[in-house]
Amino acid sequence: MSRPASRDLSRSLTLYAAGHAALLAGAWTMHVTGSMLPMALAASACLMLTVPLVRHFVARAAARRGV
Repeated sequence: MSRPASRDLSRSLTLYAAGHAALLAGAWTMHVTGSMLPMALAASACLMLTVPLVRHFVARAAARRGV
């Protein structure tokens, strides 16, 4: 049975990886079409999908400090 913290980390890492996959897809689409819009959308998605991972690490640090 896995711990809830490891499930949260696993989900956060999955979303982070999906964001980087979107970034690669956006870069490829930008190369093919010559438009910067796909890369801009992919970069925004990558940034938004990074938030759960950052929140996970901030929560762990806050728990260690006792806040």
